[in-house]
Amino acid sequence: MTAHQPLLTLNWNLLFSLITVVVLILILKKFFFEKVHNFMMQRQKEIEDSLQEAKDKNLEAEALKAEYQEQLSKASEEGAAIINQAKAEAREEAEKLIVDAHKEATKILEENEAAIEQRKQDAKKELENEVSELAILAAQKILEQSDPQETLFSGEASDTMAVRHKVDELKIHMNNDAN
Repeated sequence: MTAHQPLLTLNWNLLFSLITVVVLILILKKFFFEKVHNFMMQRQKEIEDSLQEAKDKNLEAEALKAEYQEQLSKASEEGAAIINQAKAEAREEAEKLIVDAHKEATKILEENEAAIEQRKQDAKKELENEVSELAILAAQKILEQSDPQETLFSGEASDTMAVRHKVDELKIHMNNDAN
């Protein structure tokens, strides 16, 4: 029969290996694992902080974007309102100018019509004065050509005197009108 060998034999090499591993673990734990753990925790915190800061910045950017879009929308609306108001004012000004021009044209036409009417009246008076002067001159010529002796005997002496008196009145009246 063969001798049976145990799986694990306790010898001094194994014991020293075991003690070396325990000492190594304690040294690593004391000097290395804790520092690595602290470094990893710090790095993880920095990453989380960076992610949170990025989220905050993203939310802030979204809020600013919404605000800018709202301001842009308001500016567009205000611009459209200003343009519409300017168009309305321009329309009103144009209508006012048209009405003023129409009034001015009407006034000029009325003044011209009044001037034409005045000239007609002046021409009519001048024509009446000229006709009156011609009539007076014609009457004077007729009176000068008629013989006073002839009119005395014919019974028209009072008529001739009345005509002469009227002619003199007309001359006075015409001189007064001319002045």
